[in-house]
Amino acid sequence: MGQILNWKGKLIAPGALRLGHGEARAQLVRATIASGRVPRAAKRVADLCLPHFEHEEKAVFPILGLLPYLERGELRPEMMDVVPLVADFREKHETLNAHHHLILAAIEELLQAAHREKNREFAEFAYNMRVHERIEDEVIYPSVILIGNYLQEHLGN
Repeated sequence: MGQILNWKGKLIAPGALRLGHGEARAQLVRATIASGRVPRAAKRVADLCLPHFEHEEKAVFPILGLLPYLERGELRPEMMDVVPLVADFREKHETLNAHHHLILAAIEELLQAAHREKNREFAEFAYNMRVHERIEDEVIYPSVILIGNYLQEHLGN
């Protein structure tokens, strides 16, 4: 994809999203080694979120990596290379939504465990994870579909 690729030949994912996942991973590690009820609940969140993060980083973040170019009006035929990722995302969207419900339930368990333990750090983390999931549902995922539609409309045959 010419100039829109990084040195490894992959689209550059938005840095804020990568940082968000990195911070969540670090907090999950800290939570799983805490004391009390928090580690068990954190392990359940980790078991659900870590594979979910990996999937998003491979299948969603590359699509969002096009946003700076599209915002500047830069359209290139090679951008259509992400259309199969968008199609795959559309096919798995309902499954992702169901998975989000499981993740949110696990986050709620973590939040409750943190409150019972009066652990403000992990209560705030659980709250932030709930916000993260809502951002995905309300902003990230619709943006992926919008990008796919835009590319099909402007570059598709």
